[in-house]
Amino acid sequence: MDLRQIRYFVTVAETGSISAAAARLALSQPSLSEMLARLEDALMVQLLIRGNRGIQLTDAGRLFANRGQAIIESVDQALTDVAQLGGEAKGSVVIGFPPSIALLLSVPLAETVRQELPDVKLRIAESMSGYVLNWVEEEHIDIGIVYQGLNCAHLDVKPLLKEELFLVTAPDNWAASPPSDGPLLAPVEFASLAQIPLVLPSRLHGLRELIERYAKAQNVQLDVALEIDALRHIVSIVSRASAHTILSHAAVMEEVVRGELKLVPIANPKMQRTAYVVRKPGREVSAASLAVEKLLGTILSELIQRHDLVASLA
Repeated sequence: MDLRQIRYFVTVAETGSISAAAARLALSQPSLSEMLARLEDALMVQLLIRGNRGIQLTDAGRLFANRGQAIIESVDQALTDVAQLGGEAKGSVVIGFPPSIALLLSVPLAETVRQELPDVKLRIAESMSGYVLNWVEEEHIDIGIVYQGLNCAHLDVKPLLKEELFLVTAPDNWAASPPSDGPLLAPVEFASLAQIPLVLPSRLHGLRELIERYAKAQNVQLDVALEIDALRHIVSIVSRASAHTILSHAAVMEEVVRGELKLVPIANPKMQRTAYVVRKPGREVSAASLAVEKLLGTILSELIQRHDLVASLA
C-alpha cells in the first residue's frame, strides 16, 4: 500500500461516487475500480458497497477514510514545513561563543548577517564553553560553539575549526629564544611547561580540560599560578609579563600583530584543539539558524587567510 492508494480511496469517500472520483483524479473509471478492489484484497476487508446511485462506506471504509484523511493532511503539512524550512531565512537566531571564538567571529558574523540575511535577527552570547554547553542543553540558544574537552556525546555535534595551541608570552618574559620579528619563537618541549608559571581558566572552560588531559598523558604537573575565567584578563596578565598562558593564535591575534605577545610552539607533543558546532537533538532547526551556521565556515575561511592564522577548517 502506498500514499497514492490512500489518496484515491479518500477521494472516492469524499465524492461518494467512483465515476466522480475518477474524473477528479483524471483516471479512467475501470482503473480506479481495479485499484479499489486491490486495496480491499490487501486489507482483507470490504471498504465500500457499490450501487446504482454511487457507493456506501462500510464501517471499515469509514474508519479507513478518516484515518487516511489524517495521514494525507499530516504528509501535506510536512511537505509545507520542509518547503518553508528550505526557503527564505527569517526570524531570530541565538548563538553562543566561547571568548576566543567570539573575538574572532562576533563582529564579522554580525555584519555579514545584517547584510546578507536582513530578515534574521541575530543575538550573540559569550561565555566559557561549559556555560555555552549548558545554554544549548537548556535551549536558551539555538547554536553553540564549544571546544573539545567537554562531554558533548548527547548533542548533535559538527567539527568547525582546528587550531594549534601555543605557549603565549610577553616578548620580555621569554629568555629561551632570541628576539623574533614574527609571531613565532623557537619551540618549547611540553615537559618544560612544568617549570613555567601559567595563568589558565578554570575547569569549566573546555581549554583547561584539554590542557589537563595533555598534561596527564605526558605525566606533567603544570604550574598553574593563577586561575582566571575572563580571557581579556588572562591576556592582560600575560602582557604585563606576570605569567604565561596557553592559547590559540586567534585568541591573541591583535596583541600578536601589535607585538605585545609572542607565540611559542609546543612540541612533543604538539597541542591542538577543535571547536564544534553543537545543537540539542529534537530542537527545531530553522532556516535562519541553518543560514547562520553556514556563514560560520565561510567567514572563518576568510579570516584564516586574511590574518595568516595557525588554524584550519575542521
